[in-house]
Amino acid sequence: MRRWQLALAGSGFVLSLLVPLVVHSDYQLQVLFRIYLFAALGLAWNLVGGYAGQLSLGHAAYFGAGAYGLALFTRAGMPLWAALVMLVGLAMLFALLIGGVSFRLRGPYFALATIAFAEVLHAAAKNLPRVTGGDVGVPVPALFHTHANRSFYLCAVLLTAATTAATFLISRSRFGYYLMAIREDQETALSVGVNAARTKLHALLVSAAFTALGGALYGSLFLFIVPDQVLSIDISNEIAIVAMLGGAGTLAGPMVGAAVLESASEIFKTIFQEAHLLIYGLLLIVVVLFLPEGIMGGVEAIVRRRK
Repeated sequence: MRRWQLALAGSGFVLSLLVPLVVHSDYQLQVLFRIYLFAALGLAWNLVGGYAGQLSLGHAAYFGAGAYGLALFTRAGMPLWAALVMLVGLAMLFALLIGGVSFRLRGPYFALATIAFAEVLHAAAKNLPRVTGGDVGVPVPALFHTHANRSFYLCAVLLTAATTAATFLISRSRFGYYLMAIREDQETALSVGVNAARTKLHALLVSAAFTALGGALYGSLFLFIVPDQVLSIDISNEIAIVAMLGGAGTLAGPMVGAAVLESASEIFKTIFQEAHLLIYGLLLIVVVLFLPEGIMGGVEAIVRRRK
């Protein structure tokens, strides 16, 4: 990354932290919270789905682990910091189990395996009422009691910044080059000594950790969660779409995708009301047809052609 790009990223981060000084509407802060939250989740997914080229559609498992982990560990009497450590550990344990089996598969079979694991957790949460509350749900402790919307927004910004920094460092490291080599040609990567299964598993562990923190933030904002809210396949799809819409395998792609997707969703919901899902779907179809590499991929292709 060039100096001007680092300066631009730093300026954007500082301006993001100053937004609450200008924006005081709780609704607007919640929309911005959702944009930054899904930017962080998209960046986390991007390590596996973008840089390693593995289409994971089961990230709701780690998102739900974060939300339920915060609720259950604090209910057991753990202090907040310990609960956060434990929920990250729980999500990484799920990633270890899921990745250990599913990374033996390729193509659509891998994607189906990740969906299956997430759906197993979804069904377990619905059918263990003594632990998770079942369909009734379970309360989640509030992380903040004063200026809650502002505090949650700032936490989402910090989570996005941390995920961006981790992605940048990984993409410039040997580990990142291994991931990209696996994405381009796994057989060739194996032939030169890259342990593909272990490399992909390590990427999934990092991805799961950040996704769990995002799930914990989300659950605490709403103070109450149910399985269909934090463990549904819709969460997995939205996380993946954010990264692919903006440009999988790029640093800025998930952030651009989150800004476009979440903003468009709110605008269409307000203007078109019941028809917003149809308009929203048409927008995604247009982007997929005309920008198959995502928004950032399309922009980079235009720049290359002009040069």
